[in-house]
Amino acid sequence: MPTAATLLHDRLAEQQRDLIAAEAAVRRGDPEGIHDLRVAMRRIRSALASFRPIVDAGVTDPLRDELRWAAGRLGEARDAEVVADRIVSLLDEVAADTPPQVLDRLRERVHADAASVRDVAVETLDSERYAAALVLLDVVTARPPFTDEAERKARPLARRRLRREARRVLQLAEEAWATTEPEVRAERLHDVRKRAKRLRYAAEACVPVLGKHATRVAKAAERIQSTLGTHHDEIVTRAALRRIAEADDGDEASAFLLGRLDALEEQAEARVEHRAAKDVARLAKVAAKQLG
Repeated sequence: MPTAATLLHDRLAEQQRDLIAAEAAVRRGDPEGIHDLRVAMRRIRSALASFRPIVDAGVTDPLRDELRWAAGRLGEARDAEVVADRIVSLLDEVAADTPPQVLDRLRERVHADAASVRDVAVETLDSERYAAALVLLDVVTARPPFTDEAERKARPLARRRLRREARRVLQLAEEAWATTEPEVRAERLHDVRKRAKRLRYAAEACVPVLGKHATRVAKAAERIQSTLGTHHDEIVTRAALRRIAEADDGDEASAFLLGRLDALEEQAEARVEHRAAKDVARLAKVAAKQLG
């Protein structure tokens, strides 16, 4: 039976390799590179967070902070691309009864906005701060700062940590559904998404010792992550539409179009929230059955 130290060390080494490959993809201009790089960063952060009791947090927390910063910067470019794609799709839905010149004007605007932040990714990867983060990652991966707890068997620890992570997702979801203020609920559901993501990655890391039990938890968490990821995209798209409307000096037709697109996203947002509630209920059942 592997120790907790072996489980975490293997996960860090695996994700460091993925991070290096994804960074190279970003620099080549691969459209999936930013996504893959952010995933590797999040998986490293998740592993260090979920297994925090077996490492010296004074060493690993700074690495988590720096990877959070880098992923956040890369997320700006990702969100801009997503917003552009969503708005263009919405425009296709209303194209039949909208003046072509109004459609073209908004398409040009959203593509220009997306292009303006594309350089953020390369700037981030070329920064001294990112280079320092990679050095710290090398140190932590090569010689993880384990505590005495790390030499215990991995299976009991893995089960306890996954139970804790699952409870946190369910607690945050309960708090989100309890509020009636749309903006507050949106913020809380974003927290649910982030915690579900952390649970998913922790469960994936525990598959070597928990097998199908961890796999089923990971899949249930991934459903929540995916559904609420769509919800997040709708939120940022509506925010972008409002910014365009505030800065726009167009005619009445443009203002009407922006309002119409916002209403479509609002309706989609409500449908996604309903689906998310079902996904959370499913996680509660899966966690109870697979983790005890």
